[in-house]
Amino acid sequence: MLVRLQQAEETLKSSRNQLRAFAAYLLSVRENERAVIARELHDEFGRALTSLQLGLSWISRKLTPGQQPLQEKIRSLSATTTSLIRSVKNIASGLRPGVLDELGLAKTLKSEAREFEGHTGIQCRFKTNTAKAKFDRSAAVAIFRIVQAALTNVARHAHASRAVIALMKRKDGLILTVMDNGKGITTKLVDSHASLGNYRHARARPCPWGYVCTRGLKRQGDNLTVRIPLSRILDDRVGV
Repeated sequence: MLVRLQQAEETLKSSRNQLRAFAAYLLSVRENERAVIARELHDEFGRALTSLQLGLSWISRKLTPGQQPLQEKIRSLSATTTSLIRSVKNIASGLRPGVLDELGLAKTLKSEAREFEGHTGIQCRFKTNTAKAKFDRSAAVAIFRIVQAALTNVARHAHASRAVIALMKRKDGLILTVMDNGKGITTKLVDSHASLGNYRHARARPCPWGYVCTRGLKRQGDNLTVRIPLSRILDDRVGV
């Protein structure tokens, strides 16, 4: 009987490892696809819109003072083009967080918290003791995506005034926590269509490197915690 239990445990452990490996592969494929789309947006649409902007500026310079209606139309089209260029950059950046390569995970999350606060008016603080740590890039991207999803839920559903992102290195692993002081999401809401799948996405998102746990208490806010063994994400050679 004991032998069978041990065999069952080994089989279960092997299955979990295979599922984690498969989840990591799927995340890698998706990030690669995002990178391709982001590059095409930046290179093709960005270049085309920039050319359009330059063309509008050239036409504007050729118009005479008496062609005021055309000048106004050119200015309007130029403003629209500028807005489109900004939108393309934002979309490309969202698809491929290149800032991770430039700033590293800790600084990127700090920047994300600052942008979230600026866009939503919800006070957002970031704290960490991993400022100098180097992470495997795929793990860093996954952590960044989880934070993005969690903050989206805070903005859409929590009715919170404050949020905290914490990325802390412990002896037994890395702990990522996203907390808010909102109304607290219930299991019923998580499983309902009213959540639009967003909180469910953060709550049940595959994490090939560790474990995801969420807790929501009515009128006491939500707490999303990701626990990851350091051996799965730290990279002494390269990383972010």
